[in-house]
Amino acid sequence: MMMPITYSEKNQFIKNSSHIAEELALRLNDFNDSVLLFKVLTHALRNNESIVQEFDEAIFENHAAFQKEFEALLKHALYVATDSQVAAAMQVEEYSPSQLAKFFGVSIMTIHNWLDQDRFVGFKKAGSNKHNKIPDDTEFIMASGKRVLVRDVVSMWNKQEAETIQKAESDLDYYTRQIAYYEKK
Repeated sequence: MMMPITYSEKNQFIKNSSHIAEELALRLNDFNDSVLLFKVLTHALRNNESIVQEFDEAIFENHAAFQKEFEALLKHALYVATDSQVAAAMQVEEYSPSQLAKFFGVSIMTIHNWLDQDRFVGFKKAGSNKHNKIPDDTEFIMASGKRVLVRDVVSMWNKQEAETIQKAESDLDYYTRQIAYYEKK
């Protein structure tokens, strides 16, 4: 199973893509290695013809232009990676604090406190009088320091809820049979 790119990782990559492009384009030991890496990434994304057709060998003559195009390629690669992740795995769900309170088994105030404490990695509150929607690919830092995706917490809650419903139905069947037995008697 491929490791998903989380919400916070995506934001970090976008924030640092200019620096990454600079390092890859200009600071590798050999400029030809940078050009080769760029070409390999471009051809790896060949199913995305629009961006590949925009590149021209002339960009390799000017370091600044090359760095700019490298940054564009990296951002496009991130877009393709996260877009295919969503398509392959599932749509990213977003949850309100009240929904998360139900899934985590805490109060809405506790969720807001956790948001203030940055326990939802990379997620920033929308501000006063704004509705917060936390994506399910956001990491949550538990009290023990362990990190878990919100989607995993929701999945555990759904599993537990299904087991509870199944047990309630089996109890209902038992009591129905008992009542029928005693009515017959």
